[in-house]
Amino acid sequence: MHFALPIRAAVLAVVLAASGCGAPPYTPVIPVGGPVDFTIDGLAFHISSGGIYRSGQQFSLYFTNQPDTCTAVALIPQQIFLSLALKISPPTDGSLTASIGVPSPIVFPPSGQAGGALSQLEPLVGPPYQVATKVLASSDGSVSWQANANGSVTITRLDMGFTGTPDRLKFVNLTVRICN
Repeated sequence: MHFALPIRAAVLAVVLAASGCGAPPYTPVIPVGGPVDFTIDGLAFHISSGGIYRSGQQFSLYFTNQPDTCTAVALIPQQIFLSLALKISPPTDGSLTASIGVPSPIVFPPSGQAGGALSQLEPLVGPPYQVATKVLASSDGSVSWQANANGSVTITRLDMGFTGTPDRLKFVNLTVRICN
């Protein structure tokens, strides 16, 4: 019986070593084509996932620090989270680039334009179930995209400035899924 303990320890060490060597590399939720960690006016923002909600020809693009953006945006949050929301109205000429400006007071900005904000959201017990504790509105920049055969959308380039800070959010080639 005294020999069983060292044998078990040796077998456990071999199993642990073997399982670590053959482990596949980590695959992020979204294919990364640029930096995904940003600090915008003191808000440390890590893009974990993204999603798009379509509304006719226009769409709303979301990136969050949550593992599933579509769920985080659609459901009642249970924790503090960061969300980048950008409402996009594609140009009527069929091109796939929009100019970013200040958020539109209407649901979507005019054709060829986009607007949005980076928001820190906290949950509430009752309606409206979340409150924005910090909002940084878009000020300038551009966004370009392409539709993919599998139904996803790749944001080929995003360069977004925010009101009141020189900080910018810039990345290329992040692919997101359609949420609706």
